Amino acid sequence: MASISAHAMWFRRPFRADEWFLYDQESPIATGGRGLARGRTYDAKGRLLVSVVQEGLFRAV
Repeated sequence: MASISAHAMWFRRPFRADEWFLYDQESPIATGGRGLARGRTYDAKGRLLVSVVQEGLFRAV
């Protein structure tokens, strides 16, 4: 299996990497060898810290 993907991250506010985080991820669609994933990272107060999007293309070798 071979894959090609594109991804992006948006840092919404400053944060410390040694604190508690919640990472929430969903994949709204995956069909025809293509998929999309979206993720969000929140701090302990529920504030959005990071948004992530990744698109992938999968083909049998």
